[in-house]
Amino acid sequence: TLNPEPRKGIHTMSIENVLTSESNLAVIAAALGALWTLFKSSEWYSRVRTRRFRRAVLAVEAAVELTYQSYVRAIKQSRQDGRLTDEERREARRIARETALRFGQTHGIDIARELGREYLDLWIAKLVKRLKR
Repeated sequence: TLNPEPRKGIHTMSIENVLTSESNLAVIAAALGALWTLFKSSEWYSRVRTRRFRRAVLAVEAAVELTYQSYVRAIKQSRQDGRLTDEERREARRIARETALRFGQTHGIDIARELGREYLDLWIAKLVKRLKR
């Protein structure tokens, strides 16, 4: 027959004991950290991140192109020298930034997270230079 009472000298660990023991929590945390590291270093995860990054760059490219078509070109064509003022350039960058963020949002891309909020203006500037060529 089975004896439901634990034998003397044998310690039983309940899940509560495991979760309240500092050494057990350290082991669990280390194991979860190792699993997370393996996951983040996997080829699959790398492909997913690369694909999201590329989609974010395409969204910014589309926003810059749309801003050029809808805002910049009309101003350039209306002037003999074809140049924008500093204020108009700032406004064009602002429009491109907002358009990129909105475009990304509608397509499930967090542009600011993928490219870095602090680097978004740099990406726009690089794409504008490329578009000028």
